[in-house]
Amino acid sequence: MPHRLTLLLCAIFAALSLTRCDHQVRYRQLPFWVQQHFQHLSDWQHPQKIEVDRDRRRVYWLNRQGEIRAIEADGRNEIVINKGIGAQAGITFISDFTINDRAGILYFTDLMDINTGQGALKKSDLNGHHTETIVTFPTKVPYAVHWDDANQQLYYATRQKSGQLHSLHLLGENLSLITTTKKMRNITALIDSSSHLIDQRVLVADRLQAGTE
Repeated sequence: MPHRLTLLLCAIFAALSLTRCDHQVRYRQLPFWVQQHFQHLSDWQHPQKIEVDRDRRRVYWLNRQGEIRAIEADGRNEIVINKGIGAQAGITFISDFTINDRAGILYFTDLMDINTGQGALKKSDLNGHHTETIVTFPTKVPYAVHWDDANQQLYYATRQKSGQLHSLHLLGENLSLITTTKKMRNITALIDSSSHLIDQRVLVADRLQAGTE
């Protein structure tokens, strides 16, 4: 019996090690000097999400105050990229971000665009300049975003303002890929599972177009 219990505990710990959050795994992959830098930050600046631009040797992170910051891989030259509270380009609060390092684009969510009063999905360059609004949401709040570099696609998640309905979207698609009453905290884990839905829609569209010709 003790032998079985030992095996069971080993299996549980192994499973837990495989369910780490993506940003935690990426944090452990950061250069030592950058990790040392994070350890000296005050608590509110601890990273909520991390993105690494290996070509430019730069690390980006989102802190608890909704600020996107960046630092060089050697732990020097920390700068503020984007921040909310109405201080920059009409942004109020950033809850998530992602980067397309090939194109030099940073995508982020905004709780409420000051100009429209609506939640918005926005983008800027990797230095936080040239901010543009991609999509606004009159009845929804965007809270998560992910750039799929392999397929060059942007995914984002929203929730209803007056309810607990959460949806996963692909930019340019009218219909939701996934709709659930539970908050999708790590949408990267849902990208692969939703890709077959996109393939099926393309197949149906091709068949419809072929039938009209």
